Amino acid sequence: MDVQVLKRNANKHKKLFENKVLINPYNYKVNNVGYYLVIYKKGDKLKGYSVISEKEYSEADAILAFEQLVGFTALVNNFFELEQAKMKLSPDSFSNISIVLKKYLATNNNDTLSKGVEVLNTLESNLKDLQYQIKRYSQHYDDKILVSNNIDLKEIRKLMEVLSQLNRIQYLQGSILLDTHESLIEVYKEMKKQNLIKELSKYDQTVIKELTTDIKDVEKGVNSLKVEAEIVDLPVEEQIEILIGEFEKAIKEKLPRYKQDLRYPKP
Repeated sequence: MDVQVLKRNANKHKKLFENKVLINPYNYKVNNVGYYLVIYKKGDKLKGYSVISEKEYSEADAILAFEQLVGFTALVNNFFELEQAKMKLSPDSFSNISIVLKKYLATNNNDTLSKGVEVLNTLESNLKDLQYQIKRYSQHYDDKILVSNNIDLKEIRKLMEVLSQLNRIQYLQGSILLDTHESLIEVYKEMKKQNLIKELSKYDQTVIKELTTDIKDVEKGVNSLKVEAEIVDLPVEEQIEILIGEFEKAIKEKLPRYKQDLRYPKP
């Protein structure tokens, strides 16, 4: 990856007042020529794209590469947004709250708190699974894509598989929160009644309280995952294949819009 050559080629298509010229750190090869996507911005606003290479190339091949590069870029941006949001959360909080409840239940019968332990254990398990998927792909991106500076159809499918898993798990987690919201409110009330809240750290107190407050954002998120809801009872492998198909369909539908912003080569 000859950065200086790529920068020079990218700047050929930059317009006045655009202050960001971003060259993606990976290429897509067509007929053994590597093509890079360039993104032009004014502030944070996207203004256009171009496709460049380190050597002479075919404009027709560059447009074919653009279709794969712009799709992968949209997907990987989605992944990193999820990573930023979900890796802030700590599954240990669910475990910490559950430990306090189990300690109390060891010498007391309480159906409300017993139900709370079940729900918290499920939430912890789902969050761990979600973060595992994120960590694994993030490591793959760093070790493979940023080292080889290359993507192909196999890499694009791999990313779709990961995002499908993440959406599947997010749907499960959100559904559990919606279905058990009233139960969690009762758990919180019972913990206060039995003076168990004070046994939690300040952070974990905040977590259990937030689980019982406004659920509108969770509801909105679950409602946006319509396909995930329709296929939730299918085997996981079948769910993933269906969701990959949805990603492929979405990218295909957006391509005409992406191509409107392609400066060079012109479609």
